[in-house]
Amino acid sequence: MKRVLALILCVLLCSVSLAFAAGGAESGGAGGKITIAYVGYPGGLTPFWAQMAQYVAEEAKAQGVTLLDMTPTQADAAQQKANVDNAINRGVQGIIIGAIDNRAFGESLRNAVAKKIFCVAVDTAIDDPAITALAQTDNLASARVLGQYMVDNLSAKGKVIILGGTLGHQTGDARRDGVKQVLEANGFEVIFRACDWNDAKALETATNELDANPDTVAVFGCWDPGALAGLAAVKQKGLLGKVKVFGFDGLPGAVKSIQDGELTATIKQDNKQMAQVVVRSLVGQIKGQASVKKLLIDGFVIDKSNVAQYAQ
Repeated sequence: MKRVLALILCVLLCSVSLAFAAGGAESGGAGGKITIAYVGYPGGLTPFWAQMAQYVAEEAKAQGVTLLDMTPTQADAAQQKANVDNAINRGVQGIIIGAIDNRAFGESLRNAVAKKIFCVAVDTAIDDPAITALAQTDNLASARVLGQYMVDNLSAKGKVIILGGTLGHQTGDARRDGVKQVLEANGFEVIFRACDWNDAKALETATNELDANPDTVAVFGCWDPGALAGLAAVKQKGLLGKVKVFGFDGLPGAVKSIQDGELTATIKQDNKQMAQVVVRSLVGQIKGQASVKKLLIDGFVIDKSNVAQYAQ
């Protein structure tokens, strides 16, 4: 009888162990626990990325996964790559990258693939087959929408100054190109200047270009803080009302400026939805589910007609 009971107990224990192991494998982690890393653009440099980090953390919690926020404190591409390498070495099952320089990760991504770690991108595309999903605003299409809005709302044709990001940065280039294509097709002259996503550089550039081009009718900042820097230059020159200023992001400072009758309009990026879909995609892939490669989210214009609903 003792031998029979021992045999039954052994069978039961083996069954439980097999079920536990199967559950762990299905959910993608030992004991069913998933750990992912977020290596984003520094949130201390722009409210958009500060919000992104918050939304990623909230969605990771909602999905029941452990999140390691390994975002660098400075916009240093080499440090961000090192942080991705660190996440790989720590054995996470997935990594979300909000790239400072989307050309910096080749070796790191090959290492991740070798270790069967899923890597996804948010906001900025990374041209590498190891990136299994991208969640971002459709920057080119949204910029074209803004370009048409500018054409429809500028009373005279002239020069438009575009204050851009870093040359070669996929997000900034798409925003520049979308606005530029529409404006030039409608007879406007476009002056583009790269400002490296730096507000102080945007202010200096806008000031210099307004001095050099008195027939400027508008300034477009490819990111809201840059647009607000351009607005500051316009105000310093006493050109508020004569030169209209447009932004891209839909951040609180830009929304308030529209309410105050200064900034004309901005494109709203839904960074909360971006964070939600990229976390869900990554967790789903870790669990063995298929994912859409490109998760594009439409932006839309905020101006005086609808700004009240976005004010905080």
